[in-house]
Amino acid sequence: MPVFTSSVEPVLGTRVALRFHATDRATAEEAERRVLAEFDRLEALLSAYRPDSEWSRWRASAIDEAGPELRTLLRLAATWHARSAGAFNPAVGVLRARWQRAVDEQREPGADELARLAASIVDLPYRVHSDGRVERTGDCTHLDLHAIAKGWIVDRAAEQATTMTGVQQVVVNAGGDLLHRGAGELIGRVEDPREPYDNAPPMVLVRVVDAALATSSPSRRGLRVGEQVHHHVIDPRTGHPARHVWSASVLAPDCATADALATVVGVLPIADGLAATEATHGAACCLLDERGEMWRSHAWDAAEQR
Repeated sequence: MPVFTSSVEPVLGTRVALRFHATDRATAEEAERRVLAEFDRLEALLSAYRPDSEWSRWRASAIDEAGPELRTLLRLAATWHARSAGAFNPAVGVLRARWQRAVDEQREPGADELARLAASIVDLPYRVHSDGRVERTGDCTHLDLHAIAKGWIVDRAAEQATTMTGVQQVVVNAGGDLLHRGAGELIGRVEDPREPYDNAPPMVLVRVVDAALATSSPSRRGLRVGEQVHHHVIDPRTGHPARHVWSASVLAPDCATADALATVVGVLPIADGLAATEATHGAACCLLDERGEMWRSHAWDAAEQR
């Protein structure tokens, strides 16, 4: 089928590149319209930067009931929190706010303060009931769903095109969250965080087949305090930015899983991160440690293009 591409920004605060294999241009344009409309709808509900969004109002206790999309995300975040023994924690926003203040003041927080803040977020400030209701049990002001929300939105937006007659393949790239759906395969390029330049060769190439690819590294989002650039991924169990994993790339069946697992493997010791990946259905990972050594799960090794 003919291939149609487009690029739109800002969407979710980034650039979204779309590619459709479709029967004709009219079908591709309708697919693009549906995908972007779903992006807009979900961003209006879930944006942390819009004070009138449902997420902002629920987080600030301005409303008590969370809608279906927000309930789904909060339930998914709580599931990953339990599954990872706290390595994934939506309450990490408490620590992120403290580190942002450190960047603004150019002074790192003390170890005792970070330990106290980490201890304060061991338990989530909300509870998901068996009937799907979400109840606030504490201060939710600093809850942060960024580590899973963007990928989840990409998944939902892509569905708007994959269900259309006349669309054979859908590719969505939203600021590094890459999703392939439909026929064929896609070659994903993983940036080398040691050379974060647009024209630099990729660190690795990997085949993405009806799956998602997400990469977490500090190359473009690091926390700079003085001469030190810290990883933007913060270990919620200690309060300190992750150090031992400099880049974490994850292949998974969907973007939400890829996003969440990229955070988890970026926090856990490397052996534990590889084990967590192997235990996740359809997942694979490639890690670059602080010494420059690369670690691959068995499934990634099979998917990597050399």
